[in-house]
Amino acid sequence: MANYTPTEVVDILITFGECGRNYRLTARTYAERFPNRRHPTDQQIINIERRSRNNPLHRERRRNRLHNNNDPRLLAVLAMVHQNPHISTRQIERELGIPQTTAHRLLRSVNYHPYHITLVQELSEADYVLRVQFCRWALEMLDQNPDFFSNVCFSDEATFISNGSLNRHNCHYWSPENPHWYREVLNQHRWSLYVWVGICNGQVIGPHFFERPINSPMYLEFLENDLPAYLENVPLAVRLNLWYQQDGAPAHYARIVRMFLNQRFPNRWIGRGGPVLWPPRSPDLNPLDFFLWGYVKDAVYSKALTTKLNMMERIRRACEAITPLMLENVQRNFRCRLLLSLENNGAHFEHLLHAERADNNAILP
Repeated sequence: MANYTPTEVVDILITFGECGRNYRLTARTYAERFPNRRHPTDQQIINIERRSRNNPLHRERRRNRLHNNNDPRLLAVLAMVHQNPHISTRQIERELGIPQTTAHRLLRSVNYHPYHITLVQELSEADYVLRVQFCRWALEMLDQNPDFFSNVCFSDEATFISNGSLNRHNCHYWSPENPHWYREVLNQHRWSLYVWVGICNGQVIGPHFFERPINSPMYLEFLENDLPAYLENVPLAVRLNLWYQQDGAPAHYARIVRMFLNQRFPNRWIGRGGPVLWPPRSPDLNPLDFFLWGYVKDAVYSKALTTKLNMMERIRRACEAITPLMLENVQRNFRCRLLLSLENNGAHFEHLLHAERADNNAILP
C-alpha cells in the first residue's frame, strides 16, 4: 500500500464519509477533487479505513499515540470538527469508523472540550443602556462602600410546580447493573406554589408563600405586614439604612406599591419606576436568579413531591441550608457580573462567565 501523508489520509477519510462509505465512489470523487495527487484504488481506501478503525498497536502504544499529532485518526477527527464544530462523537463514529470513546480521548489530548450553549433572554436596544447605567451606579456604590450591597435586600418570586423539572444531570444511581431507574410525573394533576425570597446582609429572608399568582394588592399586603417580620433578624443598623430591590413584574410596578416603597424606603429602593432603575430582562444580575432559585429547585425536586405542605417544607429546608459563606461567594460573583456586563456594553455575559469558570476550574455559585 502506498505511504500516504497524514493530510492525504484525512482527505481520503473525509471523502469516504461524504460518499456514504462507498469505496468505489470515494476513489472516483477523490480523483476528481484532487487531480494532482496520487489516486488510491478501492482496495487502498479499504486498507486506509480499516487501519484507522482497527489500529493493530498494543493498548499502551495506542494510548501514547493519542498524543501524537501525526496520528491519522486524530487528524481525521480534527478535520471533521473543523468542518462542523457542532458534530457529535456518534456522527464521527458513523462517518470515520472511530469509536466514540476514542474520539473523546483524541479530542481531549489536544485540549478540545464540549462547551454547552447558554440560553439567555433577548435584550432590546434600550436594555443595553439601562444595564450599563445600573452597573456603573452599582460599582460606584461599591467603590464608596465595599459592603454597600450587604444593606440591600435583593428579592424575587418564583413559581414551583408539582411536576417541576428535575436536573437529571445531577442525579446518579451507581450500580453494577442498570437499575432502570424512573419516576412517574403527574402532568394531569398539577398544582403550583408561589414563593417570595430575599437575600440581605449575608442571610436568606423568608421564604414567604402565596396560594395564588401574585397581584398588586397581595404584594402590597406582604410588604406592609409580612416583610417587617422577616426582617426582624436583620441587625437594626442595617434595617435603618436598608435598600429594597425588586424587578419590573406588574405587581411591583403598581402605583400603590411604588407609593408605599417611596414612603417606607425613601430614595432607597431599586426597581422599575424607582429612584434607581432595575434593568429589565436582567436575571443574570439578580442573586436570586443566578444562584438561589437553581439551588433551591435542585433540592426540592431531587425526590418526588407528595403535597403542597411537603413542597413548602423542602423549600424551607433548602433556604436554611444556604450558608453565609455561600452568600459571600454570591456577593463576589455579583461584582464580577457587574464588571463583565460593563465590559460588554450591557450585552449578555453568562457564556463568558462559564468559560472563565471552566478555564480557571473555579467553583462559583
